[in-house]
Amino acid sequence: MEENKTTNSEKRANPFPVLILVLALCVYAVIYFSKPKKEELIETPESTETPTVVITPEPEAPIKTTVTVEEIKSILSPASDLITSRYYYTNAADFESVKNWPIFSVENPFTRSGGYIMYDGVVSVGIDISQISYEVDNDQQIITVSLPKEKVLAHEVDNSSVVTDAHVSMLNILDADYYTKLIAGLQEETEEKVMSNNAYMKEVRQNTETVIKTLLSATELTSEYKVRFK
Repeated sequence: MEENKTTNSEKRANPFPVLILVLALCVYAVIYFSKPKKEELIETPESTETPTVVITPEPEAPIKTTVTVEEIKSILSPASDLITSRYYYTNAADFESVKNWPIFSVENPFTRSGGYIMYDGVVSVGIDISQISYEVDNDQQIITVSLPKEKVLAHEVDNSSVVTDAHVSMLNILDADYYTKLIAGLQEETEEKVMSNNAYMKEVRQNTETVIKTLLSATELTSEYKVRFK
């Protein structure tokens, strides 16, 4: 029987070299494609627009306020009534009238008339606003006010409130003129009492200063000014 012999050509081909070649190609491809690409230079056309220049204006200096004495007088012109204080009162007084004998300077008891009188009145006390003087310092923004002395501006009696109780002698009739002079004299006495009342006069002065300050502070022109009194 003839022995079967295998030759070198009939031997199976070894697959390892092929696998190694394939792996080498794969590694090469991974390395090649994983390399960063060179950035393409993109030419940007130069802008033909003129750049805008923003100019910030310098802040303007504040306009300095200037106040005149005439302007202050105009502002305070409505204050005349506001700075007037009113003293309301009720007065009651006894009165008597006696005539002398025609020849001798001796009272004639038969001419004695008298009684009492009562009435309501109001005394207006304040200052004459036209007599106020002013000094203005526009640099320091100070207004100095010099106030005149307070005085009686008006004194009114409510005639409807007048009540009298008198016994009248037929030889000494008391007419309307007598009562007018009587009330005028009583008014003078009341005014003296009011003006000598230091506590009340202090209130009058404080009220005057408060009104003037309020009016000047409420007016735009003088609102930033300090007010001082002499």
